[in-house]
Amino acid sequence: MRVLITGANGMVGQALERSLTAEGHQVNCLVRRPRLQRVAPPPQSQDYAWDPDRGTIDPDALEGLDGVIHLAGANIAQGRWTSRRKQQLRSSRVEATTFLVKALRNASTRPDFFLTASAIGIYGDQSDREIVETHPAADDFLGTLGQDWEKASAVMEQDGVRVVALRLGMVLSSHRGALATMLPAFRWGLGAILGSGSQYVSWVSLEDVVGCVRFLLEQPRLRGPINVTAPEPVTFKTFAHTLGGVLHRPVWMRIPSLGVRFLFGEMGQAVLLSSCRVLPQRLLDHGFVFHHASLPAALNACVNEREQRS
Repeated sequence: MRVLITGANGMVGQALERSLTAEGHQVNCLVRRPRLQRVAPPPQSQDYAWDPDRGTIDPDALEGLDGVIHLAGANIAQGRWTSRRKQQLRSSRVEATTFLVKALRNASTRPDFFLTASAIGIYGDQSDREIVETHPAADDFLGTLGQDWEKASAVMEQDGVRVVALRLGMVLSSHRGALATMLPAFRWGLGAILGSGSQYVSWVSLEDVVGCVRFLLEQPRLRGPINVTAPEPVTFKTFAHTLGGVLHRPVWMRIPSLGVRFLFGEMGQAVLLSSCRVLPQRLLDHGFVFHHASLPAALNACVNEREQRS
């Protein structure tokens, strides 16, 4: 199988590249800049350049594809949401997707599937309600951004391409992402509960994200939105105390909601304080088995992997 991956420099993109090439698949990686730090890249993987801001893409990357895994998008939680930052987030998702879809439709052949990253932020703040894929999108910034992102990908359906929107929760890895950012403070016993701690965190291990994508590649009837979250979301208070327990450290600090909003503004409210109790209903209905279904198992695996590498 020949698969194109965008966002190949990201946490999920790199993990998928390793997994697919290990199985002997050919992976075309679209990157904005040369990956100079790559050590012994797999022979089944090749980098191709693209720059959606400038409207350039290497056409060789698009030929003979069986499918596309589109993961490119600026980090939603990196800094305050100024007007300029919001436009960057939108451009890296909606406009970049529109450009990629147009290039694919102009290629000599069409892929069979188009898997695109999305996020559970599309649902907005839902308190303690259990949310499945049929729940409507919110009308706030993340909800609108998510809808427009998925609509840009859905254009591929006009060519008979199977389109799947991967609505990702908090992806757990000890090396990158939210957990990696939290680990140093928690290791020093300085981990904190944000706000009331009652907001739900819908998480998923990086290993299960890769497993989910591999599962979807073999499920030709599955299309549309898929919640990529573990089946046991927890409150932030439970998340913090579980992480502290895994590291054998107390969790006694609390940053009030006012402090979070003061430090991070709208981003802090939408990403750190909002509650979204998301269930992977469609994955469970189709028989997907999570390797890390419980938070303690996922956090222990992440911490142990980090310690083995250090």
